[in-house]
Amino acid sequence: MIWFSVRSLFTRYGWAFIRYIALPHPFRTIRAFSRARRITKEKSGSVSVVGGSAALPHRGGEIVGAGFCLKPAENRCPSKSDLHGCRYLETCRFQSETKRPAVCANCYIASIGAAALQDGRAFYVMTSARDILFDVFKPALEKGTFRHGIFMLCRYSFKPFATGMLAAGIDGKLAAFCDGDCRDYKTWLKADNGIKKEQTVLDGQTRTELEKEITGDTGGAKRVTKAERRGNIYYPVC
Repeated sequence: MIWFSVRSLFTRYGWAFIRYIALPHPFRTIRAFSRARRITKEKSGSVSVVGGSAALPHRGGEIVGAGFCLKPAENRCPSKSDLHGCRYLETCRFQSETKRPAVCANCYIASIGAAALQDGRAFYVMTSARDILFDVFKPALEKGTFRHGIFMLCRYSFKPFATGMLAAGIDGKLAAFCDGDCRDYKTWLKADNGIKKEQTVLDGQTRTELEKEITGDTGGAKRVTKAERRGNIYYPVC
């Protein structure tokens, strides 16, 4: 994590993290680095707990984030160059049957995004580290916008991402891709710039665990009618 973090200091994300997180909150950031180092980065397909609690009852400020690389490979996603976007979530109506386009039928972003929004959570298609900083970490730190999150990403990003979560005051879970994910800094840097030809995958056990937690005991709140996009994040609309 230290080598990853040092190299990232020379990216746009690194400078932004220093300016908006580390300098205004130095002791909080140091504690976040220390706590993130102790997080166990398990095998592919694992789920790691970040912060005080892995699962919390609805209290507002909940977000689910999924890496854009879960989208269909070879640029077949209807959202195409809109890496933060999901055409299915923007057009479907949750209280009625909405047929998915064929290319979306096996897209996990469409299914987990719909589940999160139906359960009253915000949903975010994650791209660059800098976007995540401004879309999630900075609002959480400054305004308390998000307090609990479930995020799906590559194992290579686990501890740096956890550092951002802890510094911003977000607890929750990180779920690791089991295939197609970044395994080195060069590949990660390309993906951070939106270049990712391989489609990533979550294993069945991880998917089941996440879906169970996201839908909770209600099996989906069902009160939500549609999703509303504000900036790069989707919010449920009743």
